[in-house]
Amino acid sequence: MKAVVYHGPGDLRIENVNDPVLNEGDALLKVLYSGLCGTDVKTYRRGHHMFTPPCILGHEVVGRIEAIEGKPARPDIAVGDLVAVAPYVPCYGCAHCRNGREELCNNKDGIEGAFAEWIKIPAEVVSKGTFHVPSIEGLKLACLSEPLACCVNAVQDSRVSLGDVVMIIGAGPMGQLMLELCKSVGASKVLVSEPNDFRRNKAAERQAVVLNPAGEGVDVSAWVKEQTGGVGADVVFVCVGSTDAVEVALGCVRKGGTVNLFGGLPGGSRITVDPHILHYDEVILTGSFGFTPLQFHTALTMLAGGAIDAGSIITHEFDLDQAVEAFDMASSGKALKILLKVDGDA
Repeated sequence: MKAVVYHGPGDLRIENVNDPVLNEGDALLKVLYSGLCGTDVKTYRRGHHMFTPPCILGHEVVGRIEAIEGKPARPDIAVGDLVAVAPYVPCYGCAHCRNGREELCNNKDGIEGAFAEWIKIPAEVVSKGTFHVPSIEGLKLACLSEPLACCVNAVQDSRVSLGDVVMIIGAGPMGQLMLELCKSVGASKVLVSEPNDFRRNKAAERQAVVLNPAGEGVDVSAWVKEQTGGVGADVVFVCVGSTDAVEVALGCVRKGGTVNLFGGLPGGSRITVDPHILHYDEVILTGSFGFTPLQFHTALTMLAGGAIDAGSIITHEFDLDQAVEAFDMASSGKALKILLKVDGDA
């Protein structure tokens, strides 16, 4: 089969690789669309400790079930079904799962390499993390289920409530999805700080109040206070991997509010926190990573039902053979979510 193989930073190649081999209960998925994730792009640009080349990247995937080996892992999943597949599922047996934190599971099972014509869905993922897409017209939106599920986790962790003022630092694809999700759960105002003109304008089109933090003399904290009657934002999501942005966020949150570190920071990063903010102002500093199968299903359901206005977040689509161009576009700052169309007939 044809696949996009990562050989190191800046080195992607379209190659023929072996077809997946199925074990009992596994399913074979004909990949129709795969989304480019920020982690995929970071790996392409500078490498990543989780991906040792050569390997196939990609995990935001939708497709059609083409075969099931032996006894199906779930009776409602059959050959011919259109599905969105969670890239990993929890064991439900470890200490974290038993504590209701399945996203932190120590024993996850998952898929590998969705930038390919076919992938194997392990039986555990068929059973716990494979969900029907209602129609072929909804396949592209369904590609956003995994990133939106991560936002669902963060919004639930941070307890965004009706009438809250939310601030989002960074208006890339994840920031845009976070913006839409916060609107859908009742935020009264969403403030967005983003230096990139294209992304900032996209956020403004989504009714966010926007700021260019790179403007001359701009004081982000003062701007947030001005927008909130001197109080500060109820919840601040840091949707970029920047320690400076975390420190900015701490200056923008109200007393008793929450700052959520949503964007991944490089290993070994350090931030400076005035303990006065945590102690006397009772600010909660937290982080969110990944999602649970329930949150994945919630995201897919919201997308399919139109509860999230996410269609325009997909700005570009490339064929599998154009993967290098797709990754270069994703790195340009002139795109939001990019999809690889793997099956030309999709």
